[in-house]
Amino acid sequence: MEFKGLNTAFHNIRSASPLIHHITNMVTINDCANITLAFGGAPVMTDWEEDALDMVEHAGALVLNMGTLNPDSIEAMLAAGGRARELGIPIIFDPVGAGATAPRRKAARQILEGLRPDIVKGNAAEIAFLAGQEVRQKGVDSTLEEGVLESVYSLASAFGIIVIATGREDLISDGSNTIRICGGSAMMGRITGTGCMSASALGCFASVFPSKLEAAAGAILAMDLAGETAARALTAEEGSGSFRMRLIDAASRMDDSTFFHPERISHV
Repeated sequence: MEFKGLNTAFHNIRSASPLIHHITNMVTINDCANITLAFGGAPVMTDWEEDALDMVEHAGALVLNMGTLNPDSIEAMLAAGGRARELGIPIIFDPVGAGATAPRRKAARQILEGLRPDIVKGNAAEIAFLAGQEVRQKGVDSTLEEGVLESVYSLASAFGIIVIATGREDLISDGSNTIRICGGSAMMGRITGTGCMSASALGCFASVFPSKLEAAAGAILAMDLAGETAARALTAEEGSGSFRMRLIDAASRMDDSTFFHPERISHV
């Protein structure tokens, strides 16, 4: 598969300035808003069900993130997601900690099976759980390293959706085509929110690309490149706090010429 549209990615996002509706977690909500702005989208965050139902009608994409889950936010996700599905608005699902607790396992299943999101992005353990494996996460991080490719492929095939497992290399599948993206920085794992910010990037790209596989590849590659640029920009005296700021700087300064790196994408 060729990704011919990636070299015009930022032109399309920044000219459309799509509204990206988030029902997301309280830990990283500000980072998600800022990375959406940096990539050219317009962020909005509301988890009040009545408000979310109205808001999603104006959205280019809907991002659902389970990071700080509660019963009200689950209902808002299901209601807004159902409305987005009726309107053909892309849904991005970030099943944070999906295998960690019984409520999270139940909510992740409800959202996956009830909404069939266009794109599901998670770490290896989250994707393995959704693919039907017995996984019990400790917290929201993953130490799972084996069987990731099989989980990504089987989940994508079962639901007919795009599935992404992020990690030292990122794997993306639509159930027929599976691709690997290489890049990023180890510094991305030393701050909170890079996974959540990736979901926001996915919302931006999915709002303008007809191909959700192409949108997924573009968003993940963009985050990897921003992470690399941010790490290179750090001085000897700077650490993770400065990296967070420089990551958003790097995303905001990207254009089509810095973004086009087809050599980073390979078919599995």
